[in-house]
Amino acid sequence: MGDTTTSSPPRQVALDLYRSAAVMIVVIGHWLLSVMTYRNGEFGRDNPLVLMPWTQWITWGFQVVPVFFAVAGYASAVSWGKQADHSPAARREWIRRRVARTLGPTAVYAAVVTVVIAVLMLAGIEGSVLEMGGWAVAMHLWFLAVYLMVVALTPVAVAAHRRWGLAVPAVLACCLILVDAIGIASGHPGIRMLNYFFCWAAIYQLGIAWHGGRLRRRVLVTMAVVAAAALPLMVTWGPYPVAMIGVPGDRVENSAPPSAMLLALAMVQIGVLFAIAPAMNRLLARGVWPRVISIANDNVMALYLWHMLPVIVVTLVAYPAGVLPQPPLGSGAWWLARLEWEIVLAIVAAALLSLLSWQRRWVAPTLPTFPVAVPGIAAEALLYVGTAACALALSFLSANGFAPHGQLPVGAAALFVAGALLVTVRPRAREGIAATKGSQ
Repeated sequence: MGDTTTSSPPRQVALDLYRSAAVMIVVIGHWLLSVMTYRNGEFGRDNPLVLMPWTQWITWGFQVVPVFFAVAGYASAVSWGKQADHSPAARREWIRRRVARTLGPTAVYAAVVTVVIAVLMLAGIEGSVLEMGGWAVAMHLWFLAVYLMVVALTPVAVAAHRRWGLAVPAVLACCLILVDAIGIASGHPGIRMLNYFFCWAAIYQLGIAWHGGRLRRRVLVTMAVVAAAALPLMVTWGPYPVAMIGVPGDRVENSAPPSAMLLALAMVQIGVLFAIAPAMNRLLARGVWPRVISIANDNVMALYLWHMLPVIVVTLVAYPAGVLPQPPLGSGAWWLARLEWEIVLAIVAAALLSLLSWQRRWVAPTLPTFPVAVPGIAAEALLYVGTAACALALSFLSANGFAPHGQLPVGAAALFVAGALLVTVRPRAREGIAATKGSQ
């Protein structure tokens, strides 16, 4: 079968919808599970997944991050395929642009949150409150750490697809299953951290494969059916829990790190959504849909980055003022209060997004780059090291928050700044050209 990776396919409006809808669903899910409390003058948090275990099944509908990564794989394959020049210098600059476009808005967000935390510390806010709030506005940054990793490897992933096709995601899936088996059976879960790469790289690779024409409808449907049949078996007889996000007390988690269970759910989602994509494209090509979806995609990064800030603002203002009710957990009134909570957060988020859009130049900049007298190969090494450092820093922030133990995350911040500075280094034209010629 001929590969179409170097062609420029027509705009996939359906995939644009999938990307923005996936982020919106994740945001709604984060808000739904942010059950903040205010009792006896103290803030707290309830976890409905623990207190109402049946709600763990709901996470199957909200764990749609795999859809975003599959669409990202497709979009990156399209962008890389448009490159007429695949020389080392061109590859390096393509990766730098993609990474810088993510790191710029992320750096602004991290800086703003860090400043706010510092001001609250000076104001005498209790350390435990800062720690909880700092974690809430950082826990979603793991997504960007993984995204940076797969984007930086896109040229390698596309080349692997051209040579081996669907064998690439198949091998990655097998590696994930093997790591799961070893980590769970041995009682050493640390090895399962490797699945942050194997799982998300496999899903990203499926998007590349779809762009390359390897994932035809029959393959997609078969993949979805087999994975759907496997899911209940993995819950019933396997070691995997029901919840698709972490639940305190579970010996095995499905998302942190990702498991074979999460990959199976991803295969169902991708199989179904990509199989109906041609029909969705025809449906969405008419009317106001292209415009609406375009606006949504222009703001989806800002929504994901900033969506937990309204949770903090509304919690600090509305609960002490008695504006939001706190009925018994699980009651009918509680579910109505959850709906009210979502509506209030949506209104605050819409206002915040309007402000961010107005100041897009300042809050969503691309990380600038600076020409330095270094060889091209050295600049490429700095690019990869810097990207890895930023991804690691975001992982630390996601795990520990912006106020670990009530203190500023100095180590993670320094690592992020150092990594970002390395990414900004690009060789001057003469050095870049010389390095490119020397590698030919």
